[in-house]
Amino acid sequence: MLDYTQLDIMPLVRDIIELIGDNPEREGLKDTPKRVAQMYAEIFSGYYEKCPNLKTFKSDNNEMIVKSDITTFSVCEHHILPMKLKVAFAYIPDGKVVGISKIIRLIKWCSARLTIQENLTVMIVDEFMKQVQPKGCMCVIKGHHYCEEMRGVKTENLTQTSAIRGVFEKPEVRSEALSLIKNGEE
Repeated sequence: MLDYTQLDIMPLVRDIIELIGDNPEREGLKDTPKRVAQMYAEIFSGYYEKCPNLKTFKSDNNEMIVKSDITTFSVCEHHILPMKLKVAFAYIPDGKVVGISKIIRLIKWCSARLTIQENLTVMIVDEFMKQVQPKGCMCVIKGHHYCEEMRGVKTENLTQTSAIRGVFEKPEVRSEALSLIKNGEE
C-alpha cells in the first residue's frame, strides 16, 4: 500500500477545513488531515497498485459460474463522495477457470478510484475478458450514491448498471445469469 505521506495532501485538507469555516487546530480536527491522507491512500489504491493477476486453472467446465452479492465501495468522480455497491458477476469458462477470490480482488481494484458506476461496470468486464478470455462474462451493479442521498435530490434509490460480453449477449444466456444472480441475493 502507498505510504499516505507520499500523497502530500495534508496541507490541502487543512486548508479545506479552514475554508469551510472551522478551526484546523481544534482538538477533534488536529489529526484529520493525516487521517484523510491515510484514507485516500487506501480507497484510491487502484491508481498505484497493479491490477490483480487473474490466475487461471485448466478445467473442462463450460457451465456458468456466478458470484453475487459482492459489496464494494467506490468514489463518485463528480462530487468525491462514496458509492456503496453490490456487484454480481457471471462468466462461462473456455478451458480455464479463475479462483473466486481473484474476481473479488479485480472488482475491488477497479472500484478503488474516482469513477462513475457506468464506467466501473464496463471496466470490470473488459479487464476480465482481456485476462481470462472466457466465452463471455456479465457484471451487474446496484449502487447507493451518497452524492444523491446526502445532497441534491436526497433520494435513496438504487442505480443499476450492467455490462455483457460474448455469449451473454444471447438473451437466453443473459436470462439464466440474471435468474442465478437473483437467487444468490435471497
